[in-house]
Amino acid sequence: MAIRSVEQPEAATLGSSPARRLATARREGVEAHFGPTDPAVDLLRLPLVGQLLDRAVHSRRFQFAAILPNQIIFWLVIVTALIGVAHPNHNFATVITWFVWFCVVFLLMVGVGRGWCLMCPFGGAGEWVQRLSFWRRRPSSIGLHRRWPRRLARYGMLPSLAVFLALTWVEEFLNIAGPGKPILTGLLVSFIILLAVSMLFVFERRTFCRYLCPLTCLIGSVGSTGMVAGLRTRDRDVCLSCATKDCMRGSERGYPCPWYEWPGSATSNLLCGLCTECVKNCPKDNVGLFVQKPLTSVIAPLRRRADVALIVVVLFGLAIFQQVNALDVYGNLDDALNKLLSFPSYPDPVDYLGIVAVIAALTTGWIWLVRSAFARRSGAPAAGAPAVRRFGAWFVPLSYGLIPLMAVDYLARQLPKFWLDAPKLIGAVSDPFGYGWNLFGTAHLPIVNAQILGTGGVIVTQVAVVALGTLGAVYATLRIARRDLGPLTDHPRALAVVAAAAWGIGGVAVAALYVAMGAAT
Repeated sequence: MAIRSVEQPEAATLGSSPARRLATARREGVEAHFGPTDPAVDLLRLPLVGQLLDRAVHSRRFQFAAILPNQIIFWLVIVTALIGVAHPNHNFATVITWFVWFCVVFLLMVGVGRGWCLMCPFGGAGEWVQRLSFWRRRPSSIGLHRRWPRRLARYGMLPSLAVFLALTWVEEFLNIAGPGKPILTGLLVSFIILLAVSMLFVFERRTFCRYLCPLTCLIGSVGSTGMVAGLRTRDRDVCLSCATKDCMRGSERGYPCPWYEWPGSATSNLLCGLCTECVKNCPKDNVGLFVQKPLTSVIAPLRRRADVALIVVVLFGLAIFQQVNALDVYGNLDDALNKLLSFPSYPDPVDYLGIVAVIAALTTGWIWLVRSAFARRSGAPAAGAPAVRRFGAWFVPLSYGLIPLMAVDYLARQLPKFWLDAPKLIGAVSDPFGYGWNLFGTAHLPIVNAQILGTGGVIVTQVAVVALGTLGAVYATLRIARRDLGPLTDHPRALAVVAAAAWGIGGVAVAALYVAMGAAT
């Protein structure tokens, strides 16, 4: 174990590379490209509310106060899961985790982006151990301080996707979110906390949160639909001329950015964990908390990432699997495969990965057909010529256009448990262990066994949510196709219509699946 000063400059985190990229971009005359990605509304500069919020984010206790309630809740989840009653409808652990929390966190992703990361108890626990402090600024931290290997960093958030796929299969296999036995929920939460603490002990800063957290691939992609743009510089020229880069190196006022993000180069909300360390560190008060129009980080990021594009099509495949597995036809297929492969029970890993892969392949294949049909074969402008036939130049932007539909598909899948069972939390708060307590007088209220919406209402809300996401996907794809793919084709309008129509048809198919499922949980 080593103890390292958190003020030690590290070449990989100083922000010089983003500064050079920004300077190069400006020399090439693409300043206008920054316009759509620079939100104009800074929450910290609003009258009255902004003053209160600005004072809060400059306090070292701010993130601790955001994390503490969730930290208490999730430790209560672990304790009640381990020693409470085994009935999932009467145990606080399963009731809050699967009937309420999962739906709320997906709603946060769609609307706020990485708002959950600000208050996450998993990364928070690891960070407190790493810093040996809840909120005070200490000059050193403990751990091995390893850097994430460069060969793995090239894959971006794909390791997170692998962890998410693995945990989802485990959850389905053990029926943890059914909800099944509460003890399994407690063990799952304990595993994630233990993984976060151990990784933050081995690697520096929030390496776990950026690369390995099972939710980061989902939050990073789904969060691009949200209105919170993240912490951004107010004046890029001030950042470019800053000699100290306190936001990245740290200072006596705050820690270095745990996410390795430089506000001066941020053009999307992909990796801003909203920890506010950059706000505290900036000696020139040049960092604000910005909001933007919905879908801005989908439509107009300066740099789109191939790992995000791949994550989107795979997560869309996983969302479809979680719909298909509620149909009778899937049960017959899974039973047949289990007998053939001598696998004990649902879900067979072959059909689990197979369905995800087939949907991802169909999505990718459609984009390949669009490129084959519309890519300009001659006479391309010099600036666009190298990318005209390159598949990645089409796959990445069109995959981004699918994000709104993928995002609402995950949200809609959580709605049955919420609408049908969320009131059980009212009783579980009074009787968290299921021992017959009535701490707050709410354990036996009639509402505890009520449903917010019946089966018909659940289906209607699912279809409505999917319809909204489909419209978002169509709109985003129209914008992306015209702006980014227009120079690569002779028929930009036809391309935009065909590409957007594909996600529209996909949205209709997703909505039809929810109708066929009949509000299955």
